[in-house]
Amino acid sequence: MTEEKLEFETRTGKITIDYSRCEPAIKNSLEPSCGFSCVKACRLYGRNVLRIEGNIPVLTVADASEIKRMDNECLACEYACWSQGTGCISIELPLPGIDEYRKKTLSAKPQIGRPD
Repeated sequence: MTEEKLEFETRTGKITIDYSRCEPAIKNSLEPSCGFSCVKACRLYGRNVLRIEGNIPVLTVADASEIKRMDNECLACEYACWSQGTGCISIELPLPGIDEYRKKTLSAKPQIGRPD
């Protein structure tokens, strides 16, 4: 295996598959215990962005703009890997304005009783 990670951008975030923690990549197995659940989840809930090549999950197309267009950010690959695999997939989806919202809600005093 030449690369340790597969990273690609989606419309609003980034997906990373850490091959150093991926059972199919580590064992070079045709039948890993996870059953390539990330690829199956991508086919079932996503838009078929992932496929199996050389016993590891890879992108179906190499063009970054095409991946951004295809991926629906369903998060299914990450959940499937977490629940059935080794948790080697992480998805980063920034939430603009979340820090301001947290400051606002944490600084607000709760009101007890009925307002006057």
